[in-house]
Amino acid sequence: MSAPLPRSLGLAGLGLMGACLARGLKAAAPGARVLAVEPDPAVRARALADGVADVALSEPGPALAECDLFVLCTPIAAIEGLLGPVSRLLPDGAVLTDVGGAKEQVVELARREVRAGVEFAGAHPMFGGRGGYDNARADRWQGGTVALCTDGASAAALDRVEALHRALGAEVLRCSAAEHDASVAMVSHLPYLLACALSLSVKEAGPLAAALAGPGLEGMTRLAGFAFDIQGEVARRNPHLPQAAALLQARLTRILSDIATSPDGARAALEEARVFREELF
Repeated sequence: MSAPLPRSLGLAGLGLMGACLARGLKAAAPGARVLAVEPDPAVRARALADGVADVALSEPGPALAECDLFVLCTPIAAIEGLLGPVSRLLPDGAVLTDVGGAKEQVVELARREVRAGVEFAGAHPMFGGRGGYDNARADRWQGGTVALCTDGASAAALDRVEALHRALGAEVLRCSAAEHDASVAMVSHLPYLLACALSLSVKEAGPLAAALAGPGLEGMTRLAGFAFDIQGEVARRNPHLPQAAALLQARLTRILSDIATSPDGARAALEEARVFREELF
């Protein structure tokens, strides 16, 4: 990637993703300057003491004028609220991006809210996890995949965002916001809702079911551990969820029918699933 890394990177949010991004950039480019916006004074103090940020602000301010690339690393509702205010503080030619998990609504808001002279290029790292600043690692991006949405962004802006993620060790896949949301509905948002539905179903099944729960259920319900502001707010912004759910329901109906009536059919479907999972992971 020929685009340079930012001389001064701005970011909003020093939770898990923001702190990982800052640590990763410091490791990849030790001379890079990081300006962070973080409302928690304890986290700001730690970030400065740890060298994760060179400047730490409680809210966006005039200092953002030094940032040539700015990343919104907050929950998605906050991302939407920051698009306009942050863009108005960035210099002409700056690029604004994000790490939000649903892209069509954010891209449309950016089209209306981001000021002329600043470009928005939405991105979504397909990794992360639970935890905040304390769980941040410099290698979080290593081996991961980042979706980079091309809607409304120039080639130069996309190259600059891609260069950042690649420098931190991620593969970057370019797509439209609609393509992103349709795919992520199936591989991220629907699994989250299924994990929540399964957890509630076990609760309704009674105390014996809960007492017998083991590693299988723990793995299947892992995503239910995410706070609503992190995953629920993202999932409810994805218009492709009904279609993903219908596809899953049709597949589950066929499998249940095969289990009841066709041992060979059940074996073929479940073995196909096992083989494809091994190919995925």
